[in-house]
Amino acid sequence: MTLPLVHLVPGPEGHGVVRHALGVHPHLGEVELLRCDRLDALAEGAVAGRVVVVQVTDRVLAASPDRALDAWRRVMRGAARVTVVLHDLPQRSDGRHRTARSELYAGLAASADAVVVASRHERLLLEAALRWARPDVAGAVLGRTRVVPLPVEPDPGALPPPGEGAAPPAGEGAASPTLSVVTLGFVYPGKGLEEVVDAAGRAALDPRLAGRAVEVVNLGGASQGHEDLLEQLSARARGAGVSWRATGYVPDDQLPGLLAAATVPVAAHRHVSASGSIATWLAAGRRPVVVGSRYVRELAGRLPGTLHVVAPDELSVTLADALAVAAAPDRPESTWLGGDVRLGPSWQEAGRELAEQAREPAVSVVVPYYRDQELLDLLVRRLAAQTGVHGGLELVVADDGSPHPPVLPTAQGSLGRVRLRRQPDEGFRLAAARNLGIGATTGRVVVLLDGDTVPEDGYVAALQQVCLDGPTLAVGRRRHADLRGGAPWPPVDELPSPGWLADGYARTQDLRAADDASFRFVIGAVLGVSRAVLDAVGGFDGRITGYGGEDWEFAWRCWLAGARLRHVPGAVAWHDGPDVAGRTDATGAGLAGVKNAETARLAGLLPHPLVRGRGWAHPQPDVVVTLDVGGWTRGQVVLAVESVLRQGDVGVWLLDRVGGDLDVPDGDGSTRGEASLHEDALRDLPPDPRIHLGRAPTEVLARARAELRVGRPVWVRRLPWDPWPQHVDVTGPPGRRCTDDPASGVQVSVTRRRGLARLQGGHPAPRWLPASEVETVPPDVVVEHWRASHP
Repeated sequence: MTLPLVHLVPGPEGHGVVRHALGVHPHLGEVELLRCDRLDALAEGAVAGRVVVVQVTDRVLAASPDRALDAWRRVMRGAARVTVVLHDLPQRSDGRHRTARSELYAGLAASADAVVVASRHERLLLEAALRWARPDVAGAVLGRTRVVPLPVEPDPGALPPPGEGAAPPAGEGAASPTLSVVTLGFVYPGKGLEEVVDAAGRAALDPRLAGRAVEVVNLGGASQGHEDLLEQLSARARGAGVSWRATGYVPDDQLPGLLAAATVPVAAHRHVSASGSIATWLAAGRRPVVVGSRYVRELAGRLPGTLHVVAPDELSVTLADALAVAAAPDRPESTWLGGDVRLGPSWQEAGRELAEQAREPAVSVVVPYYRDQELLDLLVRRLAAQTGVHGGLELVVADDGSPHPPVLPTAQGSLGRVRLRRQPDEGFRLAAARNLGIGATTGRVVVLLDGDTVPEDGYVAALQQVCLDGPTLAVGRRRHADLRGGAPWPPVDELPSPGWLADGYARTQDLRAADDASFRFVIGAVLGVSRAVLDAVGGFDGRITGYGGEDWEFAWRCWLAGARLRHVPGAVAWHDGPDVAGRTDATGAGLAGVKNAETARLAGLLPHPLVRGRGWAHPQPDVVVTLDVGGWTRGQVVLAVESVLRQGDVGVWLLDRVGGDLDVPDGDGSTRGEASLHEDALRDLPPDPRIHLGRAPTEVLARARAELRVGRPVWVRRLPWDPWPQHVDVTGPPGRRCTDDPASGVQVSVTRRRGLARLQGGHPAPRWLPASEVETVPPDVVVEHWRASHP
């Protein structure tokens, strides 16, 4: 379905972000403008099913900063594709507000399909916010972040320099005995206006300016809530021997004259992330004096000859020189751009680049392929016949080492861009092939189809719809038939489908009532997944080779990362030939051989007891326990570790925040790097493969269902769930639920709950074992006696 791009511009008229947006708007192509004073004024799902580009700064989102991300998610719900243009990125000068602003901007960027900033400097600021607030998705988000510089082109209404045929307005410029140092934009704290006033005061004392008054002028008024700064700056200027005033709002028709009349244009804000005021000076033909910063140096390198860059302690000397030159009789034009200076990008160039980012396909279909041109041709024809898809459809074919690459058609019907990615033939590597294809996609929704599975015409739209409703892993309905040799479409003679799968969908209400065991009902051959979920899990595990297992492992991590699971019966695709129960693998093994090999392949990665059973030990545990054992005695460490190892499939990581890293005995009884615990507290720990040093790796935490953090030496009697449970949660049996009281010293974090909160841009409240479920281990404990009383 093709609809015009929606250009959403929240904010009041006259706001710098709004002015920028309205300037670029005519150059976006076929586009619909949607204006509002504040984003939260729009209805929920206001852009549902649409491709939208949004201009954002935190002040135009909601009535209060803590409601901004909620307002954003509510309005953007159901959007087919979202490009966010971020302005005023958080940085150090924000002070105490930086934390909240970083969380907001990281959340905005993580929820978008493309992110646009105005400078490499801003991209670094965004990276800092993401690394702090959303490290789990930082790499993925930065990979789709593009720099589109602020447009800088000559203003056709700009006045020429003095002496080139246009005199400044009466009372200004060369005709006035007063020399002006002029800044531009809203007045707010941290803009560097105090520094400009002080520097102008020192410059006015220069003997070359004897008899000339110096005035500091800001073209613009006070930012809302900072009106008190106007009088403060005026008083500061009087003390420095100069005058200061703010013009208030300047109508567009008066601005060219005021820009031309400024004796010395200045921009002294050292913490600017991308400056519309500097661009305005340049468009007027002026060469402003600017205080050096990372952004200023980037701009000066991109547009040589446009800026006079100075260090902060050089500002007063530079102003004195510029004012003295302006006061000279021949008045050389040192603050005007030379005729050989070239500005850019133009508004048209910036608009075209932004539109290209926004109009990338909203849905991406990934098809792993291996030497089967006949079925690929059929699959492509059926993708071209898809109906109801919002925002454009692309196909990425991922060739898993075919001797010859497949022949791909050009775009046709509903299918837009078609691309091929290839990997060498190193055996059956379906997971790696899927990742190869996913890495080339741009869609807000990614749809997977195996090369021998052909969709009905509404397949993609059905998966797109459910995946746009929230972070989702959706599975379609796979049916079976013989598709080759000119078989009719749609198929007439259907082959049997697995009854256990239909029973699973019925029992879980099409996965609306999914639990920890529902990964078994996810089939990668007919899959749809939201981009936010892909960002959180990073794709399939490319280490899995051989037939089977990659779907369940992927679904397991998606579930723990907070994804909704959904079965979409209306998303139908036909598999060529029978289900696995009616096939044999290359070795001739039947169903038992295929499934047992798959189970063995997964046992080390997927800790659910349905896959690995109970009692086995693997490097990947079901529950991660981190003990902060700094200052504990030997007996306390031994018993605390022993108590948690009794709880089932548990892995233990030991930290010593007091003395540094710990070590445990090698198999031969020797130790490496003695710990800083008194009396070699770890000496009696056996060389158990479940015990590790330092922090648990991120990859291990992503596959474990829960993490316990033990902050004091306690014997853990039991967890909120039984050993080797089918389902893990903090709302266990009566009397064993977790609490918000930290008295036990044992914090419990359920991975899925943490993932759910993170996908919604929040943080789950900490939960703790009840104090009744632990027992303090004294420093002088006798381990034998304790064990006797705790069988």
